[in-house]
Amino acid sequence: MINKRAFESPLLKRAWAFMPEGIRQTISSEPIIPAIAAKAKAIAARNSGFIRSDQGQIVGIFPEKEIYYGPSSGLEELRQLVARFWTYAYRLKNRPGIPLNGLDKKNVAIVSGATEGLAIVMHLFAYKQNVGLTPLYWSNYKGIILNAGGNPVAIDFFDEDYNVDFKNIERTIRDKKITSVLINFPNNPSGDILTENELSNLAELARDTDLTIISDEVYNFIRYKGEPQSMLSFAPERTVVVSSASKEYLIPGARVGYVLASEETFTNKWMPKMIRSFSSSPNVLGQRILIDILKEEVKDFENGRPPRVISEIKKELKQRCDLIISILSEKGFALAGRDKDFPSGAISVLARLPEDIKVDDKAFVDKAMELEKFSVVPASVFGAPQCIRFGYAGMTQETIKRLSQNLQDVLDFFRK
Repeated sequence: MINKRAFESPLLKRAWAFMPEGIRQTISSEPIIPAIAAKAKAIAARNSGFIRSDQGQIVGIFPEKEIYYGPSSGLEELRQLVARFWTYAYRLKNRPGIPLNGLDKKNVAIVSGATEGLAIVMHLFAYKQNVGLTPLYWSNYKGIILNAGGNPVAIDFFDEDYNVDFKNIERTIRDKKITSVLINFPNNPSGDILTENELSNLAELARDTDLTIISDEVYNFIRYKGEPQSMLSFAPERTVVVSSASKEYLIPGARVGYVLASEETFTNKWMPKMIRSFSSSPNVLGQRILIDILKEEVKDFENGRPPRVISEIKKELKQRCDLIISILSEKGFALAGRDKDFPSGAISVLARLPEDIKVDDKAFVDKAMELEKFSVVPASVFGAPQCIRFGYAGMTQETIKRLSQNLQDVLDFFRK
């Protein structure tokens, strides 16, 4: 059953208003099997004679190879570590709308990568709704929204000088009847961010228009300029954050993501039921890997130090970014995002094709592949025609140096 308090929360109230009846039934029901399993586990822990016959898995044949199901919401130790990391990293103690001591495990649901997290969240908010997208947007966003029964609507977020155009955003939200907006900062593909003042203004706009903010923050701690920020700091009562360990900790194949919200009913009650209906439970092996990493990272925070693993990764990424920008500048490319000198974060560079290259971005990429020189992504798939996304995180510094000549070869082909 849904607690009456759910309808006092802007986040839960909006989700309940828009979700289809089938999902209402899913999150309102109490699945029998998990309830029995939880009770049986507790009894078995205190009574060695208790026999469990509720488990839907094979055990006791090759014990050294066995990996058991985990909880639908994720391993409790990992949920608590993620909560602590986010509390420290984004300074969430004593923030209005956040629990007094920051986030707790109940504010975190572990998912099988950020993509599954986004898919589940969209099933809760997007059905028969217009969902705003901020340019530039990850190419998967539209499919995720459409699969949830929603309608993606691109919003002209910036004016010609890349200032956030709040008047136009509000006008579009009201005219298009947009009920939620999906933001991604630091941005894929450009590395753009919003300033603290802009995030604060966006929070006020969300309150004025009764908007839900779904914040994709997978690159959040990979910041080269200023302090990393989370939307949870600015509009906790109407924000859902989706993130992952894929990029920062070099384990995308582990498929470990997380959904965070200040409203624990969302993450501790609704999300586990949705996860159970999507994938049963997140990857246990991937969670164990991340637990070992985050134990040390959180310990660093507690001892007043920057987290060492991610700091070292960020240092190397910044050097790679600096190197590829110098090569692109030398070849006549210009950065195409808000930052004209160096991206504020993330792991890719968005560059505009030189003016004398008279083909579109897709034709340029096709030719680079045909000549077997390099692969990049045509940024028209992100809503940025005539631009190219160079993903420097997947290349060593030595590889980036070799890119210089290969890039020159492709440019020479078009300049013949």
